[in-house]
Amino acid sequence: MTHVVVIGAGVGGLGAAVRLVGAGCDVTVLEAAKTIGGKLNIEASDGHTFDTGPSLMTMPFTLADTLAAADVRLDNVLELLPVEPICRYRWHDGSRLETWSDDDRTAAELERFEHGAGQEWHALLEQGRRTWEMSLPLFLSEPVGSFIDIARRSGKPIDPRDIQAHVTLSQIAQRRFRDPRLQQVIERFATYAGADPARAPGTLSVIPYTETAFGAWHPRGGMHRIAEVLRDVIVERGGTVRTGTTVTRVLIDGGVATGVELADGERIDADAVISNVDASHLYGSLLDAPDEARRVADTPQSVSGFVLMLAMEGKTPELAHHNIWFPRDYRAEFADVFDDPQPPHDPAIYVCNPAVTDPSCAPDGDESWFVLVNAPRNGPVDWDALGERYQEHLLDRLDALGLEARARAKWIVRRTPADLERLTGAPGGAIYGTASMGPRSAFLRPRNESPVAKRLYLATGSAHPGGGVPLVLLSGKIAADLVLRDCG
Repeated sequence: MTHVVVIGAGVGGLGAAVRLVGAGCDVTVLEAAKTIGGKLNIEASDGHTFDTGPSLMTMPFTLADTLAAADVRLDNVLELLPVEPICRYRWHDGSRLETWSDDDRTAAELERFEHGAGQEWHALLEQGRRTWEMSLPLFLSEPVGSFIDIARRSGKPIDPRDIQAHVTLSQIAQRRFRDPRLQQVIERFATYAGADPARAPGTLSVIPYTETAFGAWHPRGGMHRIAEVLRDVIVERGGTVRTGTTVTRVLIDGGVATGVELADGERIDADAVISNVDASHLYGSLLDAPDEARRVADTPQSVSGFVLMLAMEGKTPELAHHNIWFPRDYRAEFADVFDDPQPPHDPAIYVCNPAVTDPSCAPDGDESWFVLVNAPRNGPVDWDALGERYQEHLLDRLDALGLEARARAKWIVRRTPADLERLTGAPGGAIYGTASMGPRSAFLRPRNESPVAKRLYLATGSAHPGGGVPLVLLSGKIAADLVLRDCG
């Protein structure tokens, strides 16, 4: 029986492990932390529950397909609740807009802001459909190669207009909409990939299509339930998940990965090794691979985030599940994050209030707020020194919006980019690893098949095809397929 060691119990590693136990492999998952999930984790106290990482499930078929590989039906192990509206946007002038999975309803919302905007929304979704139908089978579900490799898989010429990598997301927004508020709604999708919309490829305009086509979802009990379900399937199928177990080295013999060494000196032999840790940690610490470590370090890193979790007393009228308040100057925020790293003075503020959809996330009559703003990575900014001061600044901003955050918060938990770096191992707390900026950014991510050793694979948000729960699950699929190809 093929024995596979997976380093890390994040979603990518757990997803790969589910597929491998479903294929009859013996799998051992080793996680340094005391809990599973990686960035997909939980903070809970006094009846308040917070997802500390991703707060939205899109493309649920990626999870369903992962579980199906082990003969498990998604709806038998996890209840997904629809989130409507998908998001509620607000501006300083008091205007408000909602997006929905019903594209006609969203189009009507946009039409209130600008005549013809509804038609442009439909055109944007149609463009996204073409991009999606090309990218899912040819790029997102397969090991990354060159553009020529993608064309070869396609078997026919690829129209660059279906990729939209030659223009930025900001340019697409400006071409389709005149109203700057509608432009900001489209530009915001760059942050799904940790990027600056003025430098992010227009390919990211596929995101509104995927939200509309596949919906926005919240697992009952919280996003962390995804990691728990994956772990349970692994264990039920005979695999092993060990927490509090630190891998210090990947063992290489004759150019082939043969296992791992743990912090206590224990060695675990394997026929293949899958790394679910950040690529910079794999190549910089677990392997002697300076060229690959340098290559990862030289790629632009994604945005980080500054988080406040507030246990709120009482209900907030007009607060949806997902809410965004845009600043007066959206461009200035990205200049603060990427160009002259400093805590943004006037950031876009995201508030996730899951109790709207799932009352189990807060005591009856109360709310659990996950507040997130874009932030530069730790290092260029000393977040340990600035964290408390910026918390007070952000609370001032929330109070200025009329949310009475200070008066109503029973307690507050803060997570800075420095905290994210310590908790997840992501360098500087970069949420998505390599940032999607520039027309070739998708090809710069570390590959799933490591060039350092045979039978060493990557299934992580810092590798192909990128960050976010659906893409990380696809990363796990690719890695598992490579193991079965090489060891099957």
